Amino acid sequence: MAKITKNPNTGSTAQLPKQKKLRSLLNYPEVKSWRVLMSAFKKILAKLEKGLIEEGCSVSRFQIMFYLYFDGNQSAIAISRKLIVTRGNITMFLRRMESDGLIKPVIPSGQKRPVFKLTKLGLSMFEKIFPAHISRVREHAPALSKSTLRVLEWL
Repeated sequence: MAKITKNPNTGSTAQLPKQKKLRSLLNYPEVKSWRVLMSAFKKILAKLEKGLIEEGCSVSRFQIMFYLYFDGNQSAIAISRKLIVTRGNITMFLRRMESDGLIKPVIPSGQKRPVFKLTKLGLSMFEKIFPAHISRVREHAPALSKSTLRVLEWL
């Protein structure tokens, strides 16, 4: 195993034997793009999350209301797939939102499992915070070219 030593001039540690080779992988254009996308995503999400929290809404709660508002009634499984979270996580969010009066379960005829819909309070809350959220999105997120959007949507 290689010994790690400190450079007395810079205080930095010497590179590990494989580090130089692995660091070279960061130079691929796709890897650079991925790193920039991830960094931008984190920065934009933090700003959007701050705005939502100031309005009394978490990102997860907002996303659930977004899908119910624009896509209609949804099952817990459908919501969990859209948010890319486990069924257990979504159940917890849905229970909290139901206890807060923002959503309610309804069982469609001929089905056993409920779907969720926004209540009047949920509709009102979403319609209040959505325009401000879109203003923040427009302020912080760059408009991407049509060709870039096509590539990203394809993923």
